[in-house]
Amino acid sequence: KGAAPKNSQFWVRKMEEENRTVLEGELLTGICDSYNWKGGWGFIAPDDPESLPQEVREKLDEAAEASKARGKEIDSNLIYFRKPDVEANFRIMKGSAVTFQLYLDDKGCGACEVCDASAGDEEEEADE
Repeated sequence: KGAAPKNSQFWVRKMEEENRTVLEGELLTGICDSYNWKGGWGFIAPDDPESLPQEVREKLDEAAEASKARGKEIDSNLIYFRKPDVEANFRIMKGSAVTFQLYLDDKGCGACEVCDASAGDEEEEADE
């Protein structure tokens, strides 16, 4: 069937139920490690995982430990994102360079305001 459309009330309700809080701070950069377009979710590998805020590191480590307890090894540096957290008209895919903000919610940590990091490069080249 596939994921709900980006502007669906399903995503709005989901965010409200999970008590999302967007963290203040500079935009981070990374690469899309994977994207499940049918499910509407994926993971971002941050360029500098050591610079992530302590509360985010803790949530990522907790998620990795929980997965390990269920018998699945995951990379504790990967940050979850969902379809509505990706900017409009950006066709994200594995290997896409991205910028993003972080949030914390009842399930852990995730990426939001996920944007195409290469979009700005084209504008800079046009200015030269």
